[in-house]
Amino acid sequence: MKNKSHEHRQRISFSSLAGLTLLCGLILFSIGCKKDVRQQDSPSASTTATPRAATYTLVWSDEFNGTSVNTGNWNIDNGNPGVNNEQEYYQSANATVTGGNLVITARQQSVGGQPYTSAKLETAGKFSITYGRIEARIALPMVQGSWPAFWMLGNNINTVGWPTCGEIDIMEHVNTNNTIYGTMHWNGGSGHVSYGSNTTTTPGSFHVYAVEWDASSIRWYVDNTLYVTGNIANNINNTGAFHLPFYLILNLAIGGDFPGQTIDNGSLPTNMLVDYVRVYNITNTSTAPPIGQTITLKGPNNLYVSGENGTTAMTCTRTTAQAWEQFLVVDAGNGLVALQSMGKYVSSENGVNPITCNRTTFGAWESFVWGTNADGTITLQGNNGKYVSSENGTQAMTCNRTTASGWESFKVNQ
Repeated sequence: MKNKSHEHRQRISFSSLAGLTLLCGLILFSIGCKKDVRQQDSPSASTTATPRAATYTLVWSDEFNGTSVNTGNWNIDNGNPGVNNEQEYYQSANATVTGGNLVITARQQSVGGQPYTSAKLETAGKFSITYGRIEARIALPMVQGSWPAFWMLGNNINTVGWPTCGEIDIMEHVNTNNTIYGTMHWNGGSGHVSYGSNTTTTPGSFHVYAVEWDASSIRWYVDNTLYVTGNIANNINNTGAFHLPFYLILNLAIGGDFPGQTIDNGSLPTNMLVDYVRVYNITNTSTAPPIGQTITLKGPNNLYVSGENGTTAMTCTRTTAQAWEQFLVVDAGNGLVALQSMGKYVSSENGVNPITCNRTTFGAWESFVWGTNADGTITLQGNNGKYVSSENGTQAMTCNRTTASGWESFKVNQ
C-alpha cells in the first residue's frame, strides 16, 4: 500500500477575516488561517459559459461504460488512510460500475477496525499529466458526515513528501450543504500553505467539476463557470510543484476533520456517482472574442480588473479573481462585444470619465472592439476610438488612450 502520510492536510475555512494581507497574487495560508472571500463579492454559480476559443484534445478518459472498474486506468486502495481522523476502510467491493457510472458506496460496515467502508481510486503509476483541463461529471451524496473529493497529487510524493509534492483539489464537498470547495496545497518554503475558494451548486445532481491548468494559473470551474484562479506563474510563492506531473484521485471519506464526526447512519449506504473523467490538452486556436464565456482580465501589473460591483469606477487592483472580477462576454452586434459583471455592463463613459460597470443595458458606450496582440493579450477599444487602460492600478481605469501599449493590454483567464 502506498504511503498515505500526505493526507495529513489541514482543511481551511473560507469564512471572512478582515484585514488579511493579499500578497503577490496569492493568499498564503498558514495552517488554520482563513481566507477573506469578501462576502459581498462571493463567487457566482449562475452564469454559464460556452467552450473557450481553444482546441481541447482528449488525452485520457474513463467513461465507466463497462461492468467493473478498469484496473488498467485505476488503482483501488485498501485500508484506512490513518489521517484526518477519517472513519472509513477503503476496499474494492465498494467501487462498482453500473448504468454508465462509477459508483462509490459508503456503508456502515465494520472492517479492519473501522465502522464504515468506502472506496478510493487513483491513477498513480498509470496516468499523470502536467497542465490541461481535468474534469469529471459527478453527483454527490448529501449525507451528514460524508466527504467526497475529486483531486490530484504530484507524482513525486513518495520522494519529496506532502505538501512539497503539491495537491490540487478539483472538488470537495462535505455533509449536506450546497458548497463546493476548490483548493491548492503546497510547501510555501517553510511548510504547508493553501489557497482556494468555494461556490454553490446542487451537489446531489450531476455537475461538471474541472480545473484548467497552465504555466500561468490554475482555474476552477463548476459547469464551465470560473469561480477562483490561483497564480503559479514563474513559481511565484514557491509554487514550482504545480509545473510537474500530477495523478488523479476519486474518493468518498466518512467522518474526519473537515466534515466532523457526526455521521447520519440512517442515510447509509450512500453513493458518489461519476459519469466520466476526462483529461484534455488545451491549445489556443482563435483570436475571436470568446462570446458567452465568463472571463477574467489581468493587467500588466499582474492584478485583476474589477467591476467594483458597479458602485465605483473600475480598477485593476485585485490580487484574486472573484465575482466582481468576472465578466461575461456578450455579443453586442457588428463584431463588437459588451462585458457584463454582477448583472451590469461596462461603460467606456465615452472617455470623458473613468469607466464604470453600472449600466443595465448596453449601447454605444458599452460596446467594444476586442483586439488581439501577438503575445496573446487583448485590447478593448471603445466607440470613441480610444483604448481601455488599466492605469497600472494606480488610479481608476479609463478609456481615453489613442494607442495601445502595456497598460492597454490584458491577459485573459490567467
